[in-house]
Amino acid sequence: MCVVRGHPAASRGFLNSARALLALLTLESALINFAVAAAAGDGGTGSAALALHNSARIPFKLYQGYVIVMQGSLGDLDHQNLLLDTGTNPSMIDTRAAAQLGLHGMPRNVSLFNQHLISENVTLPSLHSGSIQKQNFPVVVADLSRLGRELGTRIDAVIGLDVLGGRNFTLDYEKKHLVLGASNQAHAVPFTAGPQFIGVDLKAGSRQLHLLVDTGTPQLVLFRNHLSDVDYTSTSRTGSGQNISSDVSYEAIVLLQARLGTQQIGPQSASVVTSQQEITTEYDGLIGLACMRPKRVSFDFEHQVLGWSD
Repeated sequence: MCVVRGHPAASRGFLNSARALLALLTLESALINFAVAAAAGDGGTGSAALALHNSARIPFKLYQGYVIVMQGSLGDLDHQNLLLDTGTNPSMIDTRAAAQLGLHGMPRNVSLFNQHLISENVTLPSLHSGSIQKQNFPVVVADLSRLGRELGTRIDAVIGLDVLGGRNFTLDYEKKHLVLGASNQAHAVPFTAGPQFIGVDLKAGSRQLHLLVDTGTPQLVLFRNHLSDVDYTSTSRTGSGQNISSDVSYEAIVLLQARLGTQQIGPQSASVVTSQQEITTEYDGLIGLACMRPKRVSFDFEHQVLGWSD
């Protein structure tokens, strides 16, 4: 999907290769979804069935300090590594797993960054991880092998909110498990929840940024054409990556002031990328949960509250 070629300065405290790769993968998925949604509406789940049990605890492994990988099954394939990413929707399945399951779909033209690409959508017969079960739902086929090599573990699928189905859950980074159900945390901020993504508002100086909440990104990723009136400091750190359609360049900036709800989380580093002008989105970028340095994060969809403890 993405081959990152960071300049030397980019490797010193900015984004390492695996982090840049996952950030670009998430951004790529987000833009695919913006384009698909614009063409086909919110794209309901059809006959997909989802079962969630609030008392369940699902263990996960943590890579790079923020990447969540759970064990599960895809169709009749057991012992599959499922990367949880709230910024990905629709979910993705690796080309190898899709081939093993014999999945074939119809190609779809979508716009991404400064190019057009063909995305293959297929119907995954079933997914199971702990008490999470879902059947017959659409996913995007993608080559996740590069991401797996960078993380040091095979990644068979990237699952997002279309799998969790808008139900409350808590991520416990200390105990390394996902709990199905919301929980009270020390800090909280309201979020907006649509059929595709979760959004929160970040105050950056005099500007309020509307950001997609993303467990699969280590920091902030901002769209260049959404930076008007944002107070930031430029740096000399730059890098580039290759997604499935073209090269993507990014540069590092620093938001000297950043407030999430009542909590000051600045200064914050951010990656600035250029998205295709014709792709319109209400989001100014993505915010990774790692920005909050959390021990636990709660997603309460009933009250639309994101809570965290640090």
